[in-house]
Amino acid sequence: MNTNPRLSYQRRLQQRQTVVFGSMALVLALLMLLGLLWFSGILPIPFNRDFTASEEEQGNVVPCMPEGTLSVENSSITANVYNASNRTGLAGSVAGSLTEQGITISDELNWGGTEPAEPVVIYAAQSALPQAYTVARLFPEAVVLLDGTATTEVLDIVLSSSYTNLLPAEELAALAGGQELTNPENCVVVER
Repeated sequence: MNTNPRLSYQRRLQQRQTVVFGSMALVLALLMLLGLLWFSGILPIPFNRDFTASEEEQGNVVPCMPEGTLSVENSSITANVYNASNRTGLAGSVAGSLTEQGITISDELNWGGTEPAEPVVIYAAQSALPQAYTVARLFPEAVVLLDGTATTEVLDIVLSSSYTNLLPAEELAALAGGQELTNPENCVVVER
């Protein structure tokens, strides 16, 4: 048997290449098959991100307060006022009116998101719901939404193009701390 060392080296090299490239092709084909099965929903995805789903489910809903929740004093409320309309100076004028009511204004800015359909939207953390519903009494047609990302009790008040005014002065004078707050009809009980 005449074996040329060069030919046997080439044969071993070809065998190694066949094994390496064949194994890679098999792994890629298996990954593609698994990907198609996950994408089509036949197989469940092994890494499910439930923790983000629950935050999104609890965000941007009208939350219910516990029965018997009382309004707080305006002096204990801090808020940011955002202008989501195209009216210049709206956030500043409303912030001035809220300051007259005793509310501390942290910031007056233009809203970076989409304009809400409601005249006034108040975003609040769950711990700040009494403050949010206390402020909502100052505005006709204000809506309180739960902000699942908020970690402080600072409220975000967003004013849209349909915003008109605060309640009349005589109605504002009748609103005080310590009054029982009522839940809106469409509120959702949100667990802590």
